Amino acid sequence: MTKNTKEDTVLSKLEYIGLNLAKIPDFLKKTKKIDYRPAKNIEENKYRVYKYIPISKIKILLTPCNRLNTITEKYKESKSIADYLDSKREENIINYATFLKMLKQVNLNEIEELENKQKELKKQIPFLVKFSSNYLWQIYYSDIEDTYFMLVPTEDLDYAAFFYLLKKQIELKKTKKEEFIYVPISHEEYSGTYLKTSQISDLEKYICFFAKDWPITYEVYDKEGNMSLQIVGKAHVYENIQSEYRIKLQDKEEAEKFYKLLKALFILGSELPHYYKFKLKVTYLGGLECVYGKKKITYDSLMELLVKEYENMQKQIEENLEDSEKLQKELEKLNKEALKKEQEYFIKEKQIATYLECKKTFFGKVKYFFKSKKIQKELDKNAQEDIKQSVEEISKEEIKEIEFIQKEYYTIEDIIKICKDLDAILQNVKNLKLDIEAQERKIKAVSKKIENATLYIEEIDKHEKNIFEFWKFANKDEQNLLQEGTVEEQIQDKKLEKVFDYNEDFKEIGNLIDKKQRNNLTNKETDAIFIATTELLHVLNNYDNQEAFKESLEGLKKQAEEERILFDTENFDLFGNVVGDNTKIQVLSGKKHRENMKDKLKILEVTKNLNLEEYQDKMLNILNNIYEALNKSSSPISVPIYYVGDKDLEENAMQVFCINPEEMLKENINEKELNMYKLNTKENMPIVYFSNSIYYDNNNKTLPLGMDITSKCLIKLSDYETILRQKDEFRVTNIKDELKVNTIKINVYEYDLRKKEEQND
Repeated sequence: MTKNTKEDTVLSKLEYIGLNLAKIPDFLKKTKKIDYRPAKNIEENKYRVYKYIPISKIKILLTPCNRLNTITEKYKESKSIADYLDSKREENIINYATFLKMLKQVNLNEIEELENKQKELKKQIPFLVKFSSNYLWQIYYSDIEDTYFMLVPTEDLDYAAFFYLLKKQIELKKTKKEEFIYVPISHEEYSGTYLKTSQISDLEKYICFFAKDWPITYEVYDKEGNMSLQIVGKAHVYENIQSEYRIKLQDKEEAEKFYKLLKALFILGSELPHYYKFKLKVTYLGGLECVYGKKKITYDSLMELLVKEYENMQKQIEENLEDSEKLQKELEKLNKEALKKEQEYFIKEKQIATYLECKKTFFGKVKYFFKSKKIQKELDKNAQEDIKQSVEEISKEEIKEIEFIQKEYYTIEDIIKICKDLDAILQNVKNLKLDIEAQERKIKAVSKKIENATLYIEEIDKHEKNIFEFWKFANKDEQNLLQEGTVEEQIQDKKLEKVFDYNEDFKEIGNLIDKKQRNNLTNKETDAIFIATTELLHVLNNYDNQEAFKESLEGLKKQAEEERILFDTENFDLFGNVVGDNTKIQVLSGKKHRENMKDKLKILEVTKNLNLEEYQDKMLNILNNIYEALNKSSSPISVPIYYVGDKDLEENAMQVFCINPEEMLKENINEKELNMYKLNTKENMPIVYFSNSIYYDNNNKTLPLGMDITSKCLIKLSDYETILRQKDEFRVTNIKDELKVNTIKINVYEYDLRKKEEQND
């Protein structure tokens, strides 16, 4: 590769480009300003169209502006390249000097990098369509002259794209060959060949509804001029894990089918979210497919799905109509029973009220004693008439008759209508059940009132055998009052647990965890947890393995020797973790502090004289301190934690998990297939989190609170039984570079945890 050295003069660069200023090629001399009318209402510097363009067909214009100026400004001031290469005409002297200045500033390495990039792009376009440094290509299309032209802003500092194009045009003119470059077309709107601009906007909205992130749509043309509509973006494939994707629509029919499919699913998903939850999954090739349950949905299978859904809804309506009729009859029966109970209580209440009114006077007491039976009969007669009239007034609630349609195919409108009908039936069933429960409680309450009233009346009747005993009873000052009917109900209050959301809650929970661990854990315990963050966790989990200890000790000594901190004396560091002048400023998550990061070699005091037995004792102390830390530290809320790897979960060991699954996934992304283990931990479960205080000493008390280094944590999995809850799978794209892309299958195993001692109990 050519290097840009001091010997790179203007002459040597002209020679590299193949341009002789004394003999300008005719095709450059004939270049004129292109007739171009910039379209309105198009966002500047946003590329939506990418094409393979013949290099020889691109005209070059230069403009005394920078790239961020509007197209109107840049085009207005532009001139053809011929005006910048002609030094003979006086009016072009300044332009000529500008050209030489640009030539002097250009880096030949950057030109060669562009050339190599275009060689790669000839073979295939990038997975995400756009490519690095695509902004350098200020290429426009004039529909007036049906030609492409490049606007070169002379006030910019990067001219590699301009000189690369100039170099290639000169070369191809000599060889009489043609080559293509893959570039974005600036200030170009969608052609509308496959989908209208409004449809593309709607399609992006539909995808965003399911993928939870707005995509970008490109029109991409190959060398033969064949167009494809390519949509790229990120999709939430599992919880907060995102994956890039690319949807490629090759023709108008395919684009329209995909548009109609997404529109149908969007309408169903937004109008009827309680019935339809559709997902977009990344495919093996990095595209997206629509999934309902575990079944893939295509435009061709959509009709079949709608038929099945309509039949399913019809069946549910018929079943719930039967339930509704049964519940209606049960409610009518309870209404009549409740009415009878109320009238029965009303009679007793009137009888007691009459007695209480009569007992106030002498004549009233005498009247009640001799006419109580007659009064009772009159009350019974009136009550029976009221009951008969009220029962006749109880009417059955009419249910709107539902008309089902039978046809070969159903529309989205049909599905929405029948779902709304089902909603109405389900709501009616729910209301009937609530009414039945209310009437049952009411009957119990009135029955209790009747029981109390009956006891009271029986007490009165006991004293109606003779006038003297009744007189004595009626004159008592203290009497049992009519008791209100009560029904004891056991209502269990359910404790509502906060649902953890990583994006919303992690920062706050991280601060809480770090503060709690700083207060609860000793320095030895935080040092021990730091050791667990390193590769030495494997040694701790295999404490009885002598070979693992030997290999580990040799590795530590070798590392210490490489870092030149291995001494003969045991106390090799005179100052330990003390920072002398407290002037070493570090930044953690944008916050300044003056703390040192912990070092496993210092914690373990690795020396030349450290033998295997001493090393094992140190590691045993580390292990005991980890156990002590686990007893002191716990989860503040129920938080799911994740482990990702190509091996099975080691259930008989201490294991490192991540609160953020995406963090652990990125560490293992090079594999073709991975397992993800999700553990649903509960509040107060023993867990140590790798917060800031685990990684740093805090001697100066300046360490920021939080979990800014990682979202990892440590759990002693051997204390728990893992209960498989469900399995799932998804794919994520692995973009190694712009052109090398593959997908990785992730198998998800979700577990609940239960203490082993709980199982024994």
